Amino acid sequence: MNLNFKDIINIHKKIKDNVKWTETSFSSSISEKIGVDTFFKFENRQFTGAFKIRGSYSKLLSLSDNEKQSGVIAMSAGNHAQGLAFISKKMNINSNIVMPEGTPFTKIRRTKNFGGNVIINGSNLSESYQHVQSLIAEKGYTEVHPYNDLNVIAGQGTISFEMLSDCNDIDILLVPVGGGGLIAGCSLVAKAMKQNIKVIGIESELYPSLSNIMFNKKVKCKGSTLAEGIAVSEIGQIPLSFIQNFVDDVITVSDKSIERAIAMLVEHEKVVVEGAAATGLAALIQNNEMFKGKKVGIILCGGNIDSKVLSSILMRDLVRSGQVTTLTITLPDKPGQLQIISKICADAGANVLDVEHSRFTMDLSASVAKLNITIETQNSDHLKKIIEEIERNDLPVDIEGLV
Repeated sequence: MNLNFKDIINIHKKIKDNVKWTETSFSSSISEKIGVDTFFKFENRQFTGAFKIRGSYSKLLSLSDNEKQSGVIAMSAGNHAQGLAFISKKMNINSNIVMPEGTPFTKIRRTKNFGGNVIINGSNLSESYQHVQSLIAEKGYTEVHPYNDLNVIAGQGTISFEMLSDCNDIDILLVPVGGGGLIAGCSLVAKAMKQNIKVIGIESELYPSLSNIMFNKKVKCKGSTLAEGIAVSEIGQIPLSFIQNFVDDVITVSDKSIERAIAMLVEHEKVVVEGAAATGLAALIQNNEMFKGKKVGIILCGGNIDSKVLSSILMRDLVRSGQVTTLTITLPDKPGQLQIISKICADAGANVLDVEHSRFTMDLSASVAKLNITIETQNSDHLKKIIEEIERNDLPVDIEGLV
């Protein structure tokens, strides 16, 4: 099967009843903060919290009646599993999802809640995929691959059709890259709708699979990243053929930039996204000058982030901005010292969050004590004034941070 713009428009017509046409909108606050006109496509607001439902639906619509009757299978530990389970249930098709051991319970539970039959097998995704192949041979299931499939690519391409229909003056489209299905479909459509648009893939610097191909490098893909949804070691061969024709460039971003982007979206857009979805904004943060004077479109591809990870990111951002800080103060072990610190904080309008007072720190003299006090301040300037006032009282301060 060949794939062209018309095919993707036809797919969009077929899937629109069960797939949201998600909003594309200009972010005035983020554009002002980073100095680049920025437009977001909110795929994190899909029914399953991610774009994957589009490709799965497109694939299921291509199946014969016998294939639908036999059921489908996929290997996934994330958004693809949930998207396939959701749309399979809508179409009364039995869906089987093979997940590796150690998959977070929340992902297993959500996939089951959407109607998927979860099979735990394999210590990693590679071993899970081998089990998928054995079940296909044994049960006659049809595989729904997360990216290496023309029908899946067609479904993902409907994203940029909606985006450029809503906002055709975008100059640069930034697309997260994992296995390549999303950027393959989106780049095909983008170039068909606007010939001079520039399409740039965004990867985690720990998984530069497309960068290795485009720049003839051999950087090993490994490590833990916030963008686990695109932590893929190899680009699929089918999407690669489209990427080579339609994608202009690829950029890698650090986890530090991804972290800042997640926090910025919460603060300025009141939107929660997962690491992969934040890579486009991370690219703007990390390569600001490259995009000056351009209108940039970013696909927020999903919002399924672990609540503990999000909590940690937001707290770290408060520390980074000087709004939450732990001060370690060495003070004489005599009455009234703690009162001095609390009065300084109260007079300055700081909020005390936590206090730990210790007399038994072995690296200090027996005549002194250590005070760890966590305070909330307006900003770094506010914090600096409080520290200066404490030190004017001959109480030395060290700062502990999470950055």
